[in-house]
Amino acid sequence: MRIIDAHMHIGLQSFCDNENSEFQYDLCSTYDEIIELMDASDVDMAIILPIPHKDFNTVKANSYVFEAYQKHSDRLIPFCRIDEHLKENIEKGFRGVKLHLLYEEVDIKNIKKELQQIEDANIPLILHAKFANKVKQVEQILKYAPNLNIILAHMGRGHLYTGEQTIDNALALKKYPNVYMDLSTVGDLPSIINVCEILGYDRVIYASDYPFGKNCLGEKYRYTDELNALKQNLSREQSELIFHENIERLLEVKNDVYVRRAKKADVDSVMDMFNSISSEDQKFLAYGNKASLIRQIIRSERHCYVAVYENRVVGFLRESGRPEGYSLLEEILVLPEYRGKGVATKLISHYHRAFHKNMAKTNASNHKMINMLSKNGYVAENPDAPRIINWVRNGE
Repeated sequence: MRIIDAHMHIGLQSFCDNENSEFQYDLCSTYDEIIELMDASDVDMAIILPIPHKDFNTVKANSYVFEAYQKHSDRLIPFCRIDEHLKENIEKGFRGVKLHLLYEEVDIKNIKKELQQIEDANIPLILHAKFANKVKQVEQILKYAPNLNIILAHMGRGHLYTGEQTIDNALALKKYPNVYMDLSTVGDLPSIINVCEILGYDRVIYASDYPFGKNCLGEKYRYTDELNALKQNLSREQSELIFHENIERLLEVKNDVYVRRAKKADVDSVMDMFNSISSEDQKFLAYGNKASLIRQIIRSERHCYVAVYENRVVGFLRESGRPEGYSLLEEILVLPEYRGKGVATKLISHYHRAFHKNMAKTNASNHKMINMLSKNGYVAENPDAPRIINWVRNGE
């Protein structure tokens, strides 16, 4: 069975800029060391993370991770820390981001822009939350980036190698389908199984947190005991999910249709999409009257989302704010050749995670739109109206 360790750290003592740092330098490791450990334990691949501490130079730490990836691209998957080069690092090829709210002393409200960049890039965030109120920290991040895939490190446990807080975390976070948990340094098998049962085996990810964890306790980390204990208590199907399929699914989502905020550079693609649809669809959308407005709003990089497949914009959604916290669904559009492939569902799901109270208006003869709204929880306020039907949806 394929095994991916979704949480390993590498870094050198020389990256520390503070000679008085309290960070434990015996927790540094080289990429050659982790490759050797992986080989000895039949671990196929690993996500490698920089040392996540405020005293460690972020540029050097990120660069070392990418160097490791370049030398072992068949084994190592690079994640970076947040810094002023985040956009460039994502474009460079980092596959995700690690955020340690405690060691990095980061205030979530100060990284709203960065969280949205990660969300728009459709890459996951591994989050090590502070000790108290972990659920609130996750929810604060989701407030700024509601569709960001978050992996809560260590299941949000309390003390090392305990199941403290894990069950409560799973119960509270179960309602967020884009929140996952890694099981590193939990060590309490009954708690791990309980979390899997609550959250779902498809949302729990195998990880070690090497060289942290056991090393913090002065013990040498060994994969064998942990792997054997898990395998003995999981079915084959459950093991496949936890040991590799779940993280593979998160890392490969860019090969599927994904949704992000529209950017200025998307204007021409979106307008070409509107021009490619039938005259009847253009009439339903009142496109002739709104073309210049739509162009202007996309350029403002607000209120608009696009669905992307293989670097091509294949769907579009625009919303606008309304009183009492409602959002009005203005337009949703999918290229004709991509209809019936779930693109509209992904757009509307993304929109609903960002806005829980929704309104819409449709032409009474636009049966495709009426059917789509009905399937997605909208209720018609005037279903027998001869021209325009008003819809409302009150999500969680």
